[in-house]
Amino acid sequence: MRIRFVVVCALIAAVSFSAAAQGASSAVGTDKPLPAELANLLMKSGFQVPTKAVLPEDFTLTALDGSRTSLSSFKGKVVVLSFWATWCGPCKQELPSMQALYKKMKDKGLEIVAVDLAEEKQLVSRFVKSNGLSFPILLDSDVSVGSAWGASSIPTNYLLDRSGRVIARVVGFDGREWTSSDRMSLFEQILAL
Repeated sequence: MRIRFVVVCALIAAVSFSAAAQGASSAVGTDKPLPAELANLLMKSGFQVPTKAVLPEDFTLTALDGSRTSLSSFKGKVVVLSFWATWCGPCKQELPSMQALYKKMKDKGLEIVAVDLAEEKQLVSRFVKSNGLSFPILLDSDVSVGSAWGASSIPTNYLLDRSGRVIARVVGFDGREWTSSDRMSLFEQILAL
């Protein structure tokens, strides 16, 4: 029953992403489509790619250190925006790989921003410390941001280019390492845009 629920949530999220992508407005400088080769590489790497520019609403959440952090503060970097929780098995499987990617690419302009959904700060803090995560962790205590982003199934990860445009999304964890050779090559290309 739980598996069926997760599959249904993932399907709903996929439809929502497609609808949002098709109905999104474009802003100056961000309405250029992704190069076809890059879009194909994203899809081969397990990402969904919107057909039109998706410019998300900005949000501000509290970080683990107590500071208030806005998504827009990462503009100019390529961002992996990850919605997750400590109780999520697939999230636990993928986070070490994300940390390895972050370690390899952060000096090249990659940022990973992980948004924890509806958990206590102390629990998240212990989890982050015990797993050696060093990228920014934000707390979405009422799940308002996660809901606005369609994160009905976790992990849900969005990829934003340097202008803040959503260029891809992947829902769930299929076992692909974020540091696999195809994904490393993909990130090198995205960072070069």
